[in-house]
Amino acid sequence: MYGWIWQRLPGKLGGKATWVVLLGIAMIALLWFLVFPWATIHLPIDQVGVGG
Repeated sequence: MYGWIWQRLPGKLGGKATWVVLLGIAMIALLWFLVFPWATIHLPIDQVGVGG
C-alpha cells in the first residue's frame, strides 16, 4: 500500500517526502477532529467496570 502511494506522489524524493508529511498530518487531523469525537459519542468507552 505504501509503495503504491509513494509511486503516485508527484515530484522527486524531496517533494514526495513533503507530500508524505502533509498526508500524515491530514490523516491525524481527520482522526483527531472527526473520527475520535464520533467514536466517543457512539461507543461505551467510559463505561468501564467489573461485575454486573
